[in-house]
Amino acid sequence: MKPIATLKPAANLIISCSTIGGIRFGTPPELFLTDQIRTLVRVRDCGFDHVELIYSDEPEWVGKTIESALQDFALKPYSIHLPKFVMSQDEQEFKQVTSAVFAFAAKLGIGVAVLHPPGPPELYGTQWLTRFDRLLELSEETHCSLTLENMPYIPNVDEFLLDIIRTHEMTSLGVTIDLEYMRFHGSQMTDIVEKFGHRLLNVHFRDGDGKLIDADGRRRYLLPGTGDINLLETLRALHRAGYDKAITVEVSHRQRDNIVKAKAFLDDCLRML
Repeated sequence: MKPIATLKPAANLIISCSTIGGIRFGTPPELFLTDQIRTLVRVRDCGFDHVELIYSDEPEWVGKTIESALQDFALKPYSIHLPKFVMSQDEQEFKQVTSAVFAFAAKLGIGVAVLHPPGPPELYGTQWLTRFDRLLELSEETHCSLTLENMPYIPNVDEFLLDIIRTHEMTSLGVTIDLEYMRFHGSQMTDIVEKFGHRLLNVHFRDGDGKLIDADGRRRYLLPGTGDINLLETLRALHRAGYDKAITVEVSHRQRDNIVKAKAFLDDCLRML
C-alpha cells in the first residue's frame, strides 16, 4: 500500500461537521428526527456545506424528511456513522440496522461509512469476523467505503487497523482517524499518513490531552484549541501528504457555540497553511 504522495492545495479539503454530538440514542423516531433537524440547522447556520450523519433502522418517513432537509439546507452528506453499539446488537437487529444504514447511504450518494470496532475480546471472536465480512459486502454493494475508527480501547490500534486493511486489500476498506484518540494512543499524523496512505478517508477534528474522562467519570469533549494537540501541525502534515478528503468537526452540539468556535478555529488553521 503506497502512501499519499501528491501534494494538493488545502482548498481541496472537504470541511464537514458531524451530527453525532447532537443525537440522543435509543429514542423514538420522532425524537431522533427532531434532534437531527435541529443539528442540521445549526451546522448550516455555522457555515458548513458538508455533514457526517448518523443513522439506524428508522421508518421510511424519517429518512425522507432528512433527505428533504439536506436539500433545503444545501448540505451534502460526506459520511455516515453506524450506531455506536451496532456490533453488540442481536443478529436480527444487526442485519436490519446495517442494511438500513447502507441503503440510506446509497440513496444519498454517501461514499464513507464509519464503524466503531468492538474491543477485546470481541475483536477476536467468530461473531466479529462474520459481521465484519457482512459489513464489507454491504460496503461493496453500495459503493460506500467502510472505515474503522481508531478507538481508544484497542491496544496498538494503528497496527491493528493496518493489519485488517492488508488482509482485505482488494476491498475499499479505509480508516477514520479521530484526533483525540490519536493523541490518547500517542500517535502522530506524519506516521499515520505514511501508514495508511489513500486508505485515510476521514479525520475527526477535535482536541485532547490524553484524558478521556474527567474527575467525576464523565466523558470529556475538548473543543479545538483547548487541549494540547498541535492541530495546526496536524493539518500541515495532512496538507503535505496531499490529503484531500474530509476534515470532520466532531464536538458536542448541546451548545451552538461549540460548533461556531470549532469552525472558527479550523478556519484560522487553514488560513495559516
